[in-house]
Amino acid sequence: MLNVSDLENTIQGLRVLRPASARRVDWTALERSLGVGLPTDFKEFAEAYPAVEIDEFLRVWSPTPGREEEFIEVVQYCLEMLRDLQEAGDTEHYAAYPEPEGLLPWGESLEGDVFYWRTTGPDPERWPVVASGRNGAWWECAGGMLAFLVGVVDGTGERSELPDGVLGPNASVLLLDT
Repeated sequence: MLNVSDLENTIQGLRVLRPASARRVDWTALERSLGVGLPTDFKEFAEAYPAVEIDEFLRVWSPTPGREEEFIEVVQYCLEMLRDLQEAGDTEHYAAYPEPEGLLPWGESLEGDVFYWRTTGPDPERWPVVASGRNGAWWECAGGMLAFLVGVVDGTGERSELPDGVLGPNASVLLLDT
């Protein structure tokens, strides 16, 4: 599994934006509210960075210490939208969490793509990433959230419907909640 340093080495402008001190997220309360533990690579990212926007395109959510409930609300809202798509038959074979192997969102693009973990069992370190393209494509990537991000930025990962010309090594990075 990759770590935050791998992402910082891939996106040249990310490391300089890293806050000086670690962010202390209340993981116990957050995971209790969600009903599931979260992958270590996501926790490492969230303790290093607030929510970020990469290349004015892709947003990675991150809980704000002391305001973890806001993160949970965003996740719950996206799960409701996914359930609506599921009822309409627009999710291929995927279901929303907490269904078995259900999808749990962690990010989005500004063009309508949504990025999830597929909760394939009790070990979140083994959960693949599933991307839902704005035009109806679904694709899955092993290796976790950071591996997915590194792959779409450096060109080694599956991009499916993600547009060309965004998410390269010189991508701009904006911290959304400092």
